[in-house]
Amino acid sequence: MATYYNSKAIVLSALKYGDTNRIVRLYTDNFGLISVLVHSVSSKKSVVRSSMLLPLTLIDIVHTHKGQGKLDRVKEAKMDLTYTAIPYDPVRNALALFLAELFGKVLREEQSNVEKFDFIRTACLALDTIEELPPSFHLVIWAKLMLYLGFAPNIKEADPDTFFDLQDGQFLSHPSLLHPYLDQNTSAYLRSALQWDFESPLQIPKQGRKDLMEGLTRYMNIHLDGFGRFRSLEVLTELFA
Repeated sequence: MATYYNSKAIVLSALKYGDTNRIVRLYTDNFGLISVLVHSVSSKKSVVRSSMLLPLTLIDIVHTHKGQGKLDRVKEAKMDLTYTAIPYDPVRNALALFLAELFGKVLREEQSNVEKFDFIRTACLALDTIEELPPSFHLVIWAKLMLYLGFAPNIKEADPDTFFDLQDGQFLSHPSLLHPYLDQNTSAYLRSALQWDFESPLQIPKQGRKDLMEGLTRYMNIHLDGFGRFRSLEVLTELFA
């Protein structure tokens, strides 16, 4: 007889499998990354409704856990919290797509990490509830997420007028002679993103956002195999043009 577990989960992606089934990648509080097979999502009898499979949806599930990348089964599912802004705001919706893709690239471990889960869940709620989102919101979440990975930037050395070393993750008083680095302006934007408190104004100009995006992408590709680039970036770029 199968053993079932109760978990909070964040939807990262839903891949069509056959005509009516979906393979859904979830990040959970109890087991980290899991994949579940959902049958007949368009049927009224399906335990997981299609509305639950949108990127970054927060759900509570009762599920199996086989581990080792095997597909699990969901016995019960219900909404954890229902978003009030993301589904109806094209900017927030585009940011949700981008963040879901980002999380899907970096969340790879099949084990519990409650602090990381809580941060990501908080980021999802902030995306829905902050009244005036800064255009650099996605970059802030990206930068802060690195603090929960194994290659977090050393923000203790993040003084003004420093250069961020992309190889060592250090803020330096001078450009690195051996490693790729961010210039002073982009390093300052990274520092501001890492230190943002979700309430204070955050001003990063359009070119600064572009440079920081490129810098973060380079940093991730140095430290995380297979990170690549983003499919959802074009839509985001058009919205913030």
